[in-house]
Amino acid sequence: MKRWGRRTGVGADAEFTFDGTPDQRFQTCDDCGEEHEGRTGFVQLGGRPHAVYFADWYPHTYETYVDVVMGSFAGPDHDDNVTFGCRYGHVDGQAEIAASLVPPLRHSGAIMGRAIDREAALQHPLLPDMWRVTDWLVENDDLLHRTVFHAPPRPAAG
Repeated sequence: MKRWGRRTGVGADAEFTFDGTPDQRFQTCDDCGEEHEGRTGFVQLGGRPHAVYFADWYPHTYETYVDVVMGSFAGPDHDDNVTFGCRYGHVDGQAEIAASLVPPLRHSGAIMGRAIDREAALQHPLLPDMWRVTDWLVENDDLLHRTVFHAPPRPAAG
């Protein structure tokens, strides 16, 4: 689990940019029947492809799941790409929203590469860079920004 907070000196944050406007999508939640928002976008570092992300907002649990694909993006088989999963939401023992490593929600299409679970992600050399990307996304993607900075207080245990 990673506690999210504004950090400085994270590295090359100023060099991250979106490659175009992230795509907004809406779908009906299988659990609650509500329509929820999602995003798909491309992140560049220094003008070069760096990551693809898929964010899905779940209003009934006030959490967002983000799959982040990283690698060389060298097609056609994308065999060095990996997909990390991250969840933003309330966790036990903490009042603020936190980021946690989770298994990726989706895994279809060659660009996704290899989906890695939490244990593999904790050992992966790209993990620090994945956190840099998600930290930047929380600041710059309004769906993720709303999730982290405008979340309602954690419901009282009852």
